[in-house]
Amino acid sequence: MNINRKLEFIEKPFVIILCLYLILVSKFAFIFQTKIEKNYKYFFCYVSLGKLENKYTKEMIEHYIKLGVNKFFLGDNNEKNTETFTNILQKYIKDRFVEIIDLIGIKKDQTEFFGESYEKHKAECKWISFFDFDEFLDFNIKNKESAIQDYLSKPKFDKCNVILNNWIIANDNNLVRYDNRSLKERFSNFLYNSEDNRFVKSIIRGNLKYNPWKYNKTSHRPQYRIKVCDSNGNKAKTFNDVLLPPRIDNIYIKHFVTKSVEEYVEKIKRGHPSENTPLKLWITNFFKFNKISKEKVQYLEKKLNISLTKFHYIFGSKINN
Repeated sequence: MNINRKLEFIEKPFVIILCLYLILVSKFAFIFQTKIEKNYKYFFCYVSLGKLENKYTKEMIEHYIKLGVNKFFLGDNNEKNTETFTNILQKYIKDRFVEIIDLIGIKKDQTEFFGESYEKHKAECKWISFFDFDEFLDFNIKNKESAIQDYLSKPKFDKCNVILNNWIIANDNNLVRYDNRSLKERFSNFLYNSEDNRFVKSIIRGNLKYNPWKYNKTSHRPQYRIKVCDSNGNKAKTFNDVLLPPRIDNIYIKHFVTKSVEEYVEKIKRGHPSENTPLKLWITNFFKFNKISKEKVQYLEKKLNISLTKFHYIFGSKINN
């Protein structure tokens, strides 16, 4: 037997064994992967930290249940002797849709809460959203039942660990006072060309090795640069709070950022969950999204005990008489 025949004799069984080994490894890997997927208790979880949000909480929960959210983890960051989430959410708590994290009377940073929630629930949630109570994820489809599961189960998201979703800003619809209609009924006018639509909020895959919120200073998106996608499943080319151009063709977040003037005053008094915002900036932001009027300015002046004379001409036109 010559050398070539000897090599051929040796190589053939080796190749066969190697092929069988690879087939078995891939088969067991598939089984193991399937097992991991089945071990998730929930497909989609919703995390948020709230304060003085009782007017809107039920509507928010019903909206997300319809879209397919399986579990809510809500941080109750109200002050002592004020409202609580537990008082109005007994039905959802009993049905095990909602779990309340008691942070009443505790000064809690929103991003810190996001990081703690991720660590605690990453093994039971396949995907976790980190939104605010005034941010309603929505889709351009007629049948929205289980829309989130259908959306995230698309193969284009298989390689995504963080999905960034752009805002669509809603203005105040010229409403000064609160009334008990839903947010969707009262604020149906959206600013599709607003520069603030560039801002994003995040949906994050569960069970990542590293906590994506660690060392973070913003609640918009984690400083996690591996496999970050836009809402179309494309690699996101940004590592800050914005995504340009805004991806609002199929999925977006309806952001009821100001609501009515009365509700905006409540929002100012409640304060920002992660930073101290100057009053001047609060007012400037309000009129960035909403038309200026005598009634609105006078309401703000009265309720906040300030003079807004310099804002009368902020857009180069006098307050309407």
